[in-house]
Amino acid sequence: MILRGFFFSFLISLPAPLLAKDTVAPHLHLEKVFVETYLDVLSGELKTNAIIEITGGRISAIKNGPKDAIEGDFLDLSGYTVLPGLIDAHTHLCDNSHLGADFDHWSLPAATFGIVGALNAKKTLRAGFTTVRDVSSPFYCDVALRDSISRGWVEGPRMFVSGQMVTMTGGHGSWGNWMAPEHEIQTNAHAIADGADEVRKAVRTHVRNKVDLIKVAATGGYGTHGTIPGAASYSVEELRVIVNESRKHGLTVAAHAHGADGIKNAVRAGVTSIEHASMIDDETIRLMRKNDTYAVLDLLSARFDLIERNQNYDDKNLGRTNNEEYDAITMLFKKTYEAGVKIAFGTDAGVYPHGRNAEQFQLMIDAGMSSLDAIRSATIIAADLLNQQENIGEIKVGKYADFIAVRGNPLEDIRVLEDVDLVIKEGVVISAQSE
Repeated sequence: MILRGFFFSFLISLPAPLLAKDTVAPHLHLEKVFVETYLDVLSGELKTNAIIEITGGRISAIKNGPKDAIEGDFLDLSGYTVLPGLIDAHTHLCDNSHLGADFDHWSLPAATFGIVGALNAKKTLRAGFTTVRDVSSPFYCDVALRDSISRGWVEGPRMFVSGQMVTMTGGHGSWGNWMAPEHEIQTNAHAIADGADEVRKAVRTHVRNKVDLIKVAATGGYGTHGTIPGAASYSVEELRVIVNESRKHGLTVAAHAHGADGIKNAVRAGVTSIEHASMIDDETIRLMRKNDTYAVLDLLSARFDLIERNQNYDDKNLGRTNNEEYDAITMLFKKTYEAGVKIAFGTDAGVYPHGRNAEQFQLMIDAGMSSLDAIRSATIIAADLLNQQENIGEIKVGKYADFIAVRGNPLEDIRVLEDVDLVIKEGVVISAQSE
């Protein structure tokens, strides 16, 4: 949180009308920032005494020097460690599945999902995540939310969205799995498609509805009635149609896939990323490494579902307890990381309460990842996955002025990222928590 020492330095550096009581003024447009310490995520070095200049929401200059040399008003971040704005590459902002029966998808008007999304977007941004990749939302509410944030109507992170997940009849995400057949016909929030012609049309429909990427269910899932996470869904041929049609329109494909067979199908079809990979095997890890496929491994949602919530998955053919399942998932995370597969930070937000995203960093370290690589997964690696490496992921001239400020050194204690004091998005102060 913002301590009074920070407020006092702000009092010196900025005229009184720009200040809010006990906080840094929200929605303040910055032109200069003095950073006592910031993390260069590429080199892994903590750099000191930087004067960052901002023009049009982007970093226009980074100079070394004391703050006494700065002319005019500036934001003084002495006493803080500054990092690039974080990226979560697997969210569901319009979903509150963690509420269980208290969030009854089938009884809610479509507009409710947008309202929920707006609330969750604010929580996510204020937790330090200035960019998200939102991978499947009902009724294209993610498209509407992305555009509302871009227009300044709603406070939230920069969004890259997939719209509805493409899934087979009876596949993961099919609401009809909970319904009588006559209800399924008129109520389905995702894109049900079978065979080459239907999946091609589903991609084209998504393109028309202005998505940024395509999400496809390549296996069953934990959260869908009647599906088995380890079982493959689409054939390689169907997945290739999805990938090829997406590429025609400049879109990447993210594949939900737990079991090894479904992961192999998706990787061989040319998807950009595998989401979850909770049952991956050694052969499939090697295949992902060979094909340069990203892994987005959501340890936080797995821990929340299996351990914290102790969800009953007796119908999923797991053959082990929840604790054993989570231990297996963390072991496979370690194997994937040590094999050199590119791991992008993604948490499956919505399975757990939004705003807790940064808790995953410690879980990644517990599973064998270094602190620096965990941070890189949520900055430069995730930026590459989104094909946004020219815009986000580093504190570098030309990139968006997206910063977070924390007390302490995240390379020594990653948990400091769970308590972000200040968030800046495109040079605008978004949140500055009071004591």
